[in-house]
Amino acid sequence: MRKGLVVVVVLGMLSLTGCKKEVPTDIVQKSLRNALRTHAPATTSAMCGANVKGLVNANITNVQRKKDGVTGTAHISGAPWVAPGAPASCEGDIEFKYSYTQKTTGPRKRKTTTTTWYLDHIKLTAVQTRGVAFKGVDEDATDDDDD
Repeated sequence: MRKGLVVVVVLGMLSLTGCKKEVPTDIVQKSLRNALRTHAPATTSAMCGANVKGLVNANITNVQRKKDGVTGTAHISGAPWVAPGAPASCEGDIEFKYSYTQKTTGPRKRKTTTTTWYLDHIKLTAVQTRGVAFKGVDEDATDDDDD
């Protein structure tokens, strides 16, 4: 009786607090790499200090999520698309925000939940490219590759 009561109390507490979804690091890396390749020209241009279309091989490191699990920061470095006046390598820090949808399918005993993550917004917060002054950029970026 006592164990049953403890289980009910614990389950009740979990249902009140809910489960937080956290965007996985591999999804952050993949979607940011895709977005910075061609879908966020203002951010990449501000990071490079020249008008560039995107980063060819963006390297996403130091991914840190906030408590909500869908926002956070990441360090970006990479080479810009061929552009006159652009440095060989560009580097900066960005804030990101994701949203997600869930779809549950299958019969009662074999339910499968699929989570699809969407990159909603990126914001340039720091530039470490030599000789480039920081210029803040907010951009609604899509990666066009749902994960």
